[in-house]
Amino acid sequence: MDQFINVGDGSVWAQDTGGGLPPVVLLHPGVGDSRIWDPVWERLAGQHRLIRYDVRGFARSAPPAGRFSRLDDLRRVLDRLEVGPALFAGCSMGGGTALDLALAEPDRVRGMVLACPGISGAPPAHDPDDEPDSSDPEIFLEQGIARWARAGRDPLVVDLLRSAVRFWLNWGEAFTDDGDAWSRLESVATPCVLLLGDLERQSFVPACVEAARRIPGCRLVRIPGADHFVPLRAPDAVVEALRSLRADRTGHPLPH
Repeated sequence: MDQFINVGDGSVWAQDTGGGLPPVVLLHPGVGDSRIWDPVWERLAGQHRLIRYDVRGFARSAPPAGRFSRLDDLRRVLDRLEVGPALFAGCSMGGGTALDLALAEPDRVRGMVLACPGISGAPPAHDPDDEPDSSDPEIFLEQGIARWARAGRDPLVVDLLRSAVRFWLNWGEAFTDDGDAWSRLESVATPCVLLLGDLERQSFVPACVEAARRIPGCRLVRIPGADHFVPLRAPDAVVEALRSLRADRTGHPLPH
């Protein structure tokens, strides 16, 4: 069911399949919106209760009225939908939010799939040949494609980036600081799989590799042919990682 959820001084669009199946929460990156999960959603339909939403200012959600916390908004969505302990899959920005939640409220997170996560407090990713971000939407879009979409500019990837450009050019300073997960990675007590494409932006790779090393028991999976859009480029790898986390918890893998 599609709905708008009040998050205090704003609202976000959310989708929830409902029902009594084990929940999986899907958190999108800052280079797109919740449509990035479409292939994963299709593969998990009927096996899990699936929840996703657009962060304020992205796609179908209302623009932010001021500064806001992605972590607090996630909590409000989970509370409004009455989601108990769940598996989380987060890509980039969404992976960082899942990690912040796992540190703040570990009882809410049964396991995490972190696809090229953007971790709060981590060193910023800057490649030597980066040009300053343009204020021209079309130039900014092309910069995003060059940096994050090395596996190809198919129409959905371009549209997702266009959604992200709208956010970053209009409300890029709206995020509040949700913490410093980078300094606390050794304290993560949640089962975790970290996915990293071999076409990922090179300056982004070291932090992901170090995070996988420092998070206790985290398994690093490298994905051939995938860039920053892991849920689109390699949805089966995301599903397999979720399957492995559920098997670790129950002894019973997800059905194929």
